[in-house]
Amino acid sequence: MKNKFLTFILIILAGILTGCKNKPVESISGTGFYFDTFCTFTVYGSEDESLIDELKAECARYEKIFSTTDAGSELYKLNHGEMNEVSKELYDCIVRALILSSYTDGHYDISIRPVSELWSFTQYNQVVPGKESIEAALEKVDYNEVMLQNTTDGKYLIDMISDMSLDLGSVAKGYIADSLAEYLKKKGIKSAVISLGGNIKCLGSKPATDDGESDTPFTIAVKSPFASDEDSNDDINKYADIVYIRDMSVVTSGIYERGFEKDGVYYHHLLDAKTGYPVENDLVSVTIITESSFNADMLSTVCFLLDYDKTLKLKNARIIDDFEAEFIYKDGSVKRTEGFSSYLK
Repeated sequence: MKNKFLTFILIILAGILTGCKNKPVESISGTGFYFDTFCTFTVYGSEDESLIDELKAECARYEKIFSTTDAGSELYKLNHGEMNEVSKELYDCIVRALILSSYTDGHYDISIRPVSELWSFTQYNQVVPGKESIEAALEKVDYNEVMLQNTTDGKYLIDMISDMSLDLGSVAKGYIADSLAEYLKKKGIKSAVISLGGNIKCLGSKPATDDGESDTPFTIAVKSPFASDEDSNDDINKYADIVYIRDMSVVTSGIYERGFEKDGVYYHHLLDAKTGYPVENDLVSVTIITESSFNADMLSTVCFLLDYDKTLKLKNARIIDDFEAEFIYKDGSVKRTEGFSSYLK
């Protein structure tokens, strides 16, 4: 499942390609390091640099809500039994994630942290936990034991069984990207691109340029799971797709940038909460396009677990906002939902 410890999950490595020679009349941009990843912000139609500072301040505020490692954050305190009254932001995020935990019968389960924290996929600390450790941790994983209460006096309460803890790596960045976009809209901004470690949220469309060119879609490059270092200057091999979007989000989950091989077995970070081990299928990546970055973030993990046919059933069930998906397999084959191609040229 998409890492809570640090949702590296979203491995789109997407670039924002302008696609035209003239730059917008006004734009500001900035970068920061939040949620254990690099974040970039580009705002069009303004030269007010304080907007970037405000976005960074919002990211810092959300770290104090969603961090699993900061002892002062809400989620950390919830996971360690130090509090059960949380903010509306954390409560809403958990409520929405539990919907698909139920739909997948717990294969996707935000209470997986007792298992996920046993694994390590970092370059210098690669850990495959023992079978007994995984089995013991799985006894603490059950989304049905997450009890929610929104009281009449406006309190948001969450109670869990002892030693249970939540991992929101598959949803937090998406939730935050949506929130940052709404923040900009309230400031009168109509065009912006927010990238939280590859989780791409586009507000509006690319604005008119100084030569009068009309608004056009943002172009987002989705990295090929088969790209090598030699492909760095070769767009044909470097990118799986170039998608063209307005007011949409693009998120990819894949196994190719966060994993390692040990004793002839490749281990990746997308864990099945039923087994405690990496998902076993023929996929290398799933890319989601939809309006909500929260949904795109969550679905990129969920659909990786479900694979193509079950994803179609989820899409047709309409229990979540409409979305389009692309599945890339280890043999290089590709499957797409019917509407995905409308975002390609």
